[in-house]
Amino acid sequence: MTSQEFVRAKLVSMTNADCSTVEAKNNRAHYYLKFDNSIGWEWIETQIYKVNGDLDLTVELYKINPSGMDSFEVEVRELQRRENIDSSQIGLTDFEK
Repeated sequence: MTSQEFVRAKLVSMTNADCSTVEAKNNRAHYYLKFDNSIGWEWIETQIYKVNGDLDLTVELYKINPSGMDSFEVEVRELQRRENIDSSQIGLTDFEK
């Protein structure tokens, strides 16, 4: 499966995001792309679907969050679940050590 770092770099390069982070939620990677300039929503959506076509996993535009007066944040999530990436869930193997 494609690494989170690769997906994040691909999203940043295709959308020209000013900054980005990745977080694990429910065994899925969520990528947050922050934009400080005005760009079109349709263009962002198109770019994300272009990235989706280039990867061996499926990503989708999940949320658009305002983050300031002239800036906003786009949340892109993976549709497939990844094993062992959610740090908030502790399994029995963690207690055996």
